Amino acid sequence: MSPPLIYSVIVNWQRPEDTIECIRSIQSNDDYKNLRLLVVDNGSEDYSCQRIAAACPEVELLSLPKNLGFAGGNNEGIKYALSHKAELVFLLNNDTIIQKNAISILSSALGEKREWSVSVPKIYYYDDPNCIWAAGARWRRFPPRVTMIGFGKRDGPQYNYARELNYATGCALMIKRAVLEDIGGFDPLFMNYQEDYDFCYRARQVGYRLLYVPQAIVMHKVSRSLGHDAPERWRYLGRNTVLFYRLGERFSRASLLSFLGWVVLRELANGNGAHLPAFWQGVRDGFTVLQQAGGQSK
Repeated sequence: MSPPLIYSVIVNWQRPEDTIECIRSIQSNDDYKNLRLLVVDNGSEDYSCQRIAAACPEVELLSLPKNLGFAGGNNEGIKYALSHKAELVFLLNNDTIIQKNAISILSSALGEKREWSVSVPKIYYYDDPNCIWAAGARWRRFPPRVTMIGFGKRDGPQYNYARELNYATGCALMIKRAVLEDIGGFDPLFMNYQEDYDFCYRARQVGYRLLYVPQAIVMHKVSRSLGHDAPERWRYLGRNTVLFYRLGERFSRASLLSFLGWVVLRELANGNGAHLPAFWQGVRDGFTVLQQAGGQSK
């Protein structure tokens, strides 16, 4: 009997070399026997499609006519995977490489117990492989926000046991077909950033459970698309913070305002006040989008 069909969905936008390195890490580091690789090119205006096709002809390639953002690009990949009978979909950033058998380990974790619907690896910084980028994510009471577990910390025993998660980053997610058929993929309103936390929130609201699997390892190059200091990134962060907190009024206005105030104080204390004009423009944009959506995602 064949193992469940997995589609690994990798979204590329004008970074073909990163994408090729990601693909080759999968091909050389995982022995899963029923795996297909799908690259979704998100409207690249360079030679990404040609470069990827030439270097990795065995990979399925879906070329989009325009950039739909991280959420939209992944959603097109999810639709493709489900239409090709995928039983599991593994969403993976193109600026990552996987360590030995990460896909096999994540899929096995979902198969062992039926109550788990999404599995999540331990993610290290690519440039510092003993420093954790994310070991899942959780809700923090103050300031009220989602925070990545282990972010910037040296690895240690506390990050080496499996546990249930509230949230996880979209950098690497193994998702059962039933979840995607039930709640859909990422909310396209988000485009870039926090679409993963929104997805996890919606999944948990209808009873799906997330499992952290520390034996599965992914290395992340971090913020290769927009860059940490890019004004566009900070606009998206401001915009999508509003959407995440207030779509469906899932969190109180006081929680949102408390978090926004904390961001301002944090960036000023760190000497990063230059980020704040773009961030606040994004906050204003977020309230506009929220008003247009009627407080609900369509």
